[in-house]
Amino acid sequence: MTGSDRTVTDALDRPELAPLWRAARERLERNGRTVTSSPIRLDGLSDGEVAAICGLLSRRRPRSNDMRVNLVEVDSVLRSGPTARGLVDTLEAMSGPVRDRKAERAALTDQRVALWTAAGAHPVVARHEPVRQWLDSLRRRGRIARIDADDPVALLTGALDTVEWLLAHRDETIERPIPLSVLAAVRLGDGHALDPDTPLGTLLADALCELSGLSDPRAAWAHFGVQLDRVSSSALALMLPGGPGTIAGAACATAEPLRVTHRMVERGFGLDLGSTEVVWVCENPAVLSLAADRLGRRSGPLVCLEGMPSSVTSALLRTLCEAGVELRVHADLDRGGVAITSHLVERFGATTWRMGAEDYLAALDGPTSELHHTIGSTPWDAELSHAMNEHRRAVHEEAVLDALLADLDAG
Repeated sequence: MTGSDRTVTDALDRPELAPLWRAARERLERNGRTVTSSPIRLDGLSDGEVAAICGLLSRRRPRSNDMRVNLVEVDSVLRSGPTARGLVDTLEAMSGPVRDRKAERAALTDQRVALWTAAGAHPVVARHEPVRQWLDSLRRRGRIARIDADDPVALLTGALDTVEWLLAHRDETIERPIPLSVLAAVRLGDGHALDPDTPLGTLLADALCELSGLSDPRAAWAHFGVQLDRVSSSALALMLPGGPGTIAGAACATAEPLRVTHRMVERGFGLDLGSTEVVWVCENPAVLSLAADRLGRRSGPLVCLEGMPSSVTSALLRTLCEAGVELRVHADLDRGGVAITSHLVERFGATTWRMGAEDYLAALDGPTSELHHTIGSTPWDAELSHAMNEHRRAVHEEAVLDALLADLDAG
């Protein structure tokens, strides 16, 4: 673009003409960048906008501030002007490409047809009816569209290839389970290709949950003899009772905090819950750390969530529940803590520990911070949410440590 062209374009790109250019762009993008004679409506214009548009088109001012403008007329005026550019070129010079949404929609439709045609032709779909049912479910839910993938066809084909291999080798992998990273490295040459946060890992977890009838991805992978990482993540616990000569027993005898991995939960680490009716649950590690330091072996059994419970913490809590142990949960009295407590109450049938409206109001006499969010329902105590939304203060666990430690000591 020459300097003189830029000057002319700048003269066109001014606020008074913005409603015209905005409406013209919307029409062109909708109808495939085609300049048609069907008029566009410009209603409720200001006096200055009406004057500018009439000046551009050499029109008399209308009686009202509503106008109808023919894009063919606008295109002709621009082509006869100093830059001799049509409407589409002028818009792109002012504010970037004019999209062809009509062509984009057609291309997207073609991509979807190609995707499901390729998937339906995969051998595993013909041989295994549950896989075909999963494909149908995938299509109905629009799951592929929500996964960020550069090539959806390659992604879905890769998932079906892996499902085919898992079905063919399930007897072997059940007898000798393999870690997920090993499967990824052997099958795809990349030990991280099936990680849960990758597009392929996400899609395969969806497939295996459907095929196994299990909602937990870890359990669904295990159903096919594949182990997710069992040692990298852990749950934090204190004074969980254990038998003599076991990991849990040694940690309990010395009042040492214990990191519990998935592998330990699955294989057992010596838990002996016969004499334990209650396990306390807190949100923040500081509570557990001080319980170990100040109470030692006097502390009641305690599990620390460290935020919303991870899969391994959930597995440990589930083990405790299955043993008939009551979970008593405390968390920060803020939006995050309320969400955590709601999750444990709903999923594990936990009871709450100093998480009522009276506890909150009493804690307001101590250190608090600003509550930045509205608190939703608190089913275990409906008055709690009302009180928190009224006072707009958050109470963190560290501010009520003395009370929590006293409960653990008594426990």
